[in-house]
Amino acid sequence: MNTLKQSWLDILVVIGLALLTAAVYGQVIGNGFIGYDDPDYITENFLVQKGLTWEGFRWAFTTVTAANWHPLTWLSHMLDVQLFGMKPGLHHLVSVFLHVLNTALLFLVLRQMTGALWRSAFVAALFALHPLHVESVAWIAERKDVLSTFFWILTMWAYARYAKKPGLPGYLPVLLFFTLGLLAKPMLVTLPLVLLLLDYWPLGRLRWRQAKQEAPVISSEKRGRRRRQQPQEPAKPARSAYGIKWNLVLPLLYEKIPLLILSAASSLITIYAQQKGGAVASITALPMSQRIANAIVSYAAYLWKMFWPSWLAVFYPMEAWSAAVVLASAALILALTFAAVRWSGRYPYLLVGWLWYLVTLLPVIGIIKVGDAAMADRYTYVTLIGPFIVLAWGACDLSQKLRLPRAGLFAASALVTGSLLVLTYIQIGQWTDNITLFRHALRSTHRNYVAHNSLAVEYLDQKRYAEALPHVQSALEINPRSAEVIVNLGVLDYHAGKYDEAIKNVNRALGLKPDWYLAHEWLGKIYLAKGDADKAMHHFNMALRTVSDSDPTSSGILIFQNRLEEALRYTLQAMETQPRNEKLYNNAGYILIRQGKIDEAISQFREAVRIAPGYAKAHSNLGAALMQRNRIDEAIQHFETALRLEPGNQSARENLNYALAQKKEVKKSGR
Repeated sequence: MNTLKQSWLDILVVIGLALLTAAVYGQVIGNGFIGYDDPDYITENFLVQKGLTWEGFRWAFTTVTAANWHPLTWLSHMLDVQLFGMKPGLHHLVSVFLHVLNTALLFLVLRQMTGALWRSAFVAALFALHPLHVESVAWIAERKDVLSTFFWILTMWAYARYAKKPGLPGYLPVLLFFTLGLLAKPMLVTLPLVLLLLDYWPLGRLRWRQAKQEAPVISSEKRGRRRRQQPQEPAKPARSAYGIKWNLVLPLLYEKIPLLILSAASSLITIYAQQKGGAVASITALPMSQRIANAIVSYAAYLWKMFWPSWLAVFYPMEAWSAAVVLASAALILALTFAAVRWSGRYPYLLVGWLWYLVTLLPVIGIIKVGDAAMADRYTYVTLIGPFIVLAWGACDLSQKLRLPRAGLFAASALVTGSLLVLTYIQIGQWTDNITLFRHALRSTHRNYVAHNSLAVEYLDQKRYAEALPHVQSALEINPRSAEVIVNLGVLDYHAGKYDEAIKNVNRALGLKPDWYLAHEWLGKIYLAKGDADKAMHHFNMALRTVSDSDPTSSGILIFQNRLEEALRYTLQAMETQPRNEKLYNNAGYILIRQGKIDEAISQFREAVRIAPGYAKAHSNLGAALMQRNRIDEAIQHFETALRLEPGNQSARENLNYALAQKKEVKKSGR
């Protein structure tokens, strides 16, 4: 009867956690793609946009695109496209579903290993609703976090079952889930060490006393009570009860060897991928002393944000920490480590939770520096499970020690959960679009050149040049050696008609980032606008050498060079592998117009606006093509749509005025 009751309670807790998490994160269905990493993973990744194909499958296992090797993550994005096309809301919902699944699994695994219902539920609730986890769930490019953690928790579940009944049949699922997790993200390289911690507590495979000498302690949710099979044992275990019996350690280490080999292989592949992708900072660019200082402060900062989750940002710039801040952070870490070791005998979860935190952060703490960020919220997705365990079990033990009523503990838990729910709901709203996200990053951080530059790119795309300029200037002041920022300054000069300044700036960017196709493409456009056709052709050709044939840039460059037949061939060839790329259809329509094939051009423009109804340029081009067939009313509709989407589109405005005048003439003539 008790077993049946517990099963129903477990089911109700799972349903409650799932509904609560889904309700909070459901708003992401209205969010779009973000212009930061999402282009690499989806919006500008043409192999992913083809959906699931054999070509894509081979590529996923062989590419180190985005400075990572995570084939399972690539396949998950391809599956999204296969099922939902390029609708970002549905891509978001897949990540939310995985997060809900992770929450439920975390509860069930902790419940299985410890027997504690409400403590396990509280850990799962913290995991589900903490604002630090929003980045991993609400950012489509971070699918690797939620996907790899799904296999992390499944590995724990399989390992707990194996620990009860060791043997090859039980070990194979552990190997399988662990391997799948590594294929989703190399963050799992520390999981074998975490499993060793679980051997200590709660699995109890490293205790001094053997099962024949001491009956197992079964957690009870009733305050101050522990049920034992031998009533003569003391109410609380002696501190030595959780001491390590070292002759048990070696066999447990031996059984981790296959997992450690997989971790080592994944680590080597990851280092290779990041070095090849140019993501690893050199020692000269960032000295080891600064890396260590940042790592120490980050360990303390993540804990602070766990307790006080404010000023969260998509990008945290590196800072030169003072010696006082570094020493204070180091003192905090040492003090917490001492406390965890000192009280590990009586409260073993302290040591396990704290070491979980320290160990799982090691791959991303920045000693091997990848990228420019000082830290990242997404790195806490699996890491904070350890501190959450300490909080849940520690709060229960403290309330028992102080003889607090259970109702007070439940009320405090509800208050914490409710507060996190509200903060998480607000934080999800910051991920609505690029401008909202990076404005929030600027408010939350200091001297954030990535946020400034990302806002500048978004304003440039929207042709809001006056708003882009101060962000480019601010980014350049903070990081004067960023090729991306310098090119954006050149683009602004180009749009302002300052061609000589534009050429100077783009050449500066090429000096920092040689053979960059985008810089060559812009130089080609600038020289063309200046009337220097020879130099324009030279840079267009340089761009073509470094850009993929299937990239719309290729056909765009060829159009600029008036090589229309070649441009059309490139475009149609690219369409075979990218049937959902609206830019290719727009390019094809433009080429066909230039060739006088009006009806074929209309067909291509229609396909472009069908795929991307918000593509203003294609609406404007379709309207222009329809005007050549005297379909004035249809043309007016598309010009008006283009202007609604892009009010600054001067070509669409002039064409609309012309179309309205033509319509008026037709009415006057009575035709």
